[in-house]
Amino acid sequence: MNKFSDSNLLTTGLCVGAVLLVGVVAVTACFASRRRHRHRYSYLSPMKEPRETVRPNEVKPVISLKNAAGPGGLKKSPSPMQSPESGDSEKQHQSASGGDNVGDEESKIQRHQQAKQNCEQGGIGEDDADEQQSLTAQKSRAVAQWNGKADNSCGMLHFTLAYSFEKNALTVQICNAYGLPTRRGAFTGGKQLVDAYVKLQLLPDKQHKIKTRVVRNTCSPVYDEEFIFYGINYNQLQNTTLHFAVVAFDRYLRDEIIGEAICPLNELELRQSQQTVEMEVELVSHNWKFQTVESRGELLISISYYPSTNKINTAVLKAQNLPAFSFTGVADPYVKVYLLYNGKKIAKKKTHVKKKTIAPVYNQSFSFDLPDVSDFNIDNISIEFLVMDWDRIAKNEVMGRCEIGFRAATHDGRSHWEEISGSPGKQFAKWHHLQK
Repeated sequence: MNKFSDSNLLTTGLCVGAVLLVGVVAVTACFASRRRHRHRYSYLSPMKEPRETVRPNEVKPVISLKNAAGPGGLKKSPSPMQSPESGDSEKQHQSASGGDNVGDEESKIQRHQQAKQNCEQGGIGEDDADEQQSLTAQKSRAVAQWNGKADNSCGMLHFTLAYSFEKNALTVQICNAYGLPTRRGAFTGGKQLVDAYVKLQLLPDKQHKIKTRVVRNTCSPVYDEEFIFYGINYNQLQNTTLHFAVVAFDRYLRDEIIGEAICPLNELELRQSQQTVEMEVELVSHNWKFQTVESRGELLISISYYPSTNKINTAVLKAQNLPAFSFTGVADPYVKVYLLYNGKKIAKKKTHVKKKTIAPVYNQSFSFDLPDVSDFNIDNISIEFLVMDWDRIAKNEVMGRCEIGFRAATHDGRSHWEEISGSPGKQFAKWHHLQK
């Protein structure tokens, strides 16, 4: 009996142990399965945002990067040359700047106070200041007359100049423009205000170029932006001319130059260091530089006709006496060549741009395939040459043109074509006077 009872107890213990083991394994498997399931679909549940640590308000210093009081906000205008004291001046500029944008009235008061301090420091009395203002006004009118006539006026540009002998730096502050012409709407055809900015470069080198921000939807933009040109000594200043161009910004097309003006610095009195000279010049139409020029120059062209291959070869050799850009005395010309059949353009070529010259040498040749039609007649072919002035910003201007063909407008164009068509396979070169 004892053996039987012991065996029953052992069997019962084993069964209970097996049941407990199975239960533990099942619970463990269930727990592991739930963890895997939760981890797999955790991205479906919204994430809890981390709790933000509440800190005391920290006010970061606002760095004013440009002396501007206009409606466009404060930005730093790039300087063409690095100042030798850029580190110190930048620290002073950062410590002196900050806060909100200054209004127009407050800016005028500050500029008036600064001008008054400059007069007091320089020992200039009220009578001297009035005399200097009168002299500046006379020079302003003289430069305005030199820039152009009243019937070509496209508005006025107001700016100030100052020169520092210690830093060899020229400071130009572009204040504002007014009286700018309206533009014609692209779709409506009506008049609309312009989005204008000012581009400034130093002539004759054209190396130092800057531009202001765009002031939108106005014909009287206010900029109040200051630019400093370092590394210019006083002797260089006497041979330097400021070239201003007021440009209408276009988001989709090429920007259009509204008007231009120049300011020869040798006509101004900048001997007193840091003394501000206020100027106002008249803006002249960008197209006026070619409208007032009668002679457009000459172009040397060589042409040959090959009936066997049904081709015409042209060569643009050189040009001379081209109309110069009235502000710089030079241009950036290139030549467009069009092949016309019955008066319609069917092919075009163009030469490279030759920079800063009015007597470019190209020596470039082009080959045109003539139309392969049954009723082809060589006298229905003509070639048009357009000498263009390349411009990085605005539309390229036509400096002059000429046409060579049986029905050309000029005698030189018709006689040159008679030589070409009458002697196939031979090259004939000839100078052609460019027309408007």
